[in-house]
Amino acid sequence: MCRLVVFEGVCTRCNDKHTWDELMQQLSCLAAKNNGNFGDCANGIFMEKHDFDQECQRCIDEDEGVADMGYETRSMLETKRGASDDSASQNTKKQRT
Repeated sequence: MCRLVVFEGVCTRCNDKHTWDELMQQLSCLAAKNNGNFGDCANGIFMEKHDFDQECQRCIDEDEGVADMGYETRSMLETKRGASDDSASQNTKKQRT
C-alpha cells in the first residue's frame, strides 16, 4: 500500500486553512514502484494527515513588505536606461597611458 503524507493546518496570523503542498510526500510501495506509478498497486493509497500550523505565503509577504512593492518597483526599473555600446564607444575619449 502506498502512503500519501499530507500536512494541513491554519495560518497563525489570518487563521485560513491551508494544505502545505511543499511538505507533501508520496511514498510508493514496492508493487507501485515496479508498475511505475504512485498508487498503481492492489491496495491503493493510504492518506496520512498531520497537523501543521505556520504562516501562509501571503502573510509572510505582507510581513516582509514584499506585497506592497507591486507596480512602483517595476515601473522604476523600466524607466532606467543603460548605456548602449555604440554611443559609448563613439562619444568617449580614451586616456593615454
